[in-house]
Amino acid sequence: MKLKGKVAIVTGASSDRGSAIAELLASEGTSVTINYLKRKKNAESVLKRIKKSGGKVMVWQADVTLKESVNKMVKKTVKEFGCVDILVNNAHGTISRKSFEGTKWNEYEENLNGTIKGAHNCCQAVIGEMIRKKWGRIVNIMDNIVNEPVKGYGSYITGQSALIGFTRSLAVDLGNFGITVNLINTGFTLSKKTPHAPPHVQKAIAEQTPLKRLALPVDIAKAVLFYASDWSDFVTGNCLVVDGGKVMR
Repeated sequence: MKLKGKVAIVTGASSDRGSAIAELLASEGTSVTINYLKRKKNAESVLKRIKKSGGKVMVWQADVTLKESVNKMVKKTVKEFGCVDILVNNAHGTISRKSFEGTKWNEYEENLNGTIKGAHNCCQAVIGEMIRKKWGRIVNIMDNIVNEPVKGYGSYITGQSALIGFTRSLAVDLGNFGITVNLINTGFTLSKKTPHAPPHVQKAIAEQTPLKRLALPVDIAKAVLFYASDWSDFVTGNCLVVDGGKVMR
């Protein structure tokens, strides 16, 4: 997919989804910086798997809501790999279930900071490198709970939905520099956190999709590869729904 020699930063890469994205990018010849906040062991496991397969990779702890922390990560990536071509904003806010009347404003702020402020900091830190090369790929990732809201997740849904406007406005701002900005809207994805949803709930969701299964982390990673490659040269400000067709039902 013409990704050999490219350099990517994947935020939130210690998660199942983030690690799948990092590993698939690396398998295509992309040098990858694995960003994590707290799950160091998970991040190091991803590092070992990529290195074992012959990929170029480094791990960097950074809080994406802190501008200086992000700047240090980007500077280290450039020093290690020479540039930054691809940014995948996979980190997000806090997922917690609470009634609207019991939700405080600071919980909305936490989600907006984790999702939008984090993406803002990362984008501002990398666009200089992308503008210099007249080429760049920014891929933002959200959950399709925005399309099908679930009771009790108001603050998280608000933070996620803001990514839509953020992506479209940034696509307009950066298009003349050869930088595309796109969004992936993910369906319910099987991961280590999935057991929190009882088996009967998982089965019910799977039955609502034409493909009769839940998404796997690699399904999301494949969509990232499309947006990160030259195959999506003329696609920007776009939202690709990867949920097995559930939103049609």
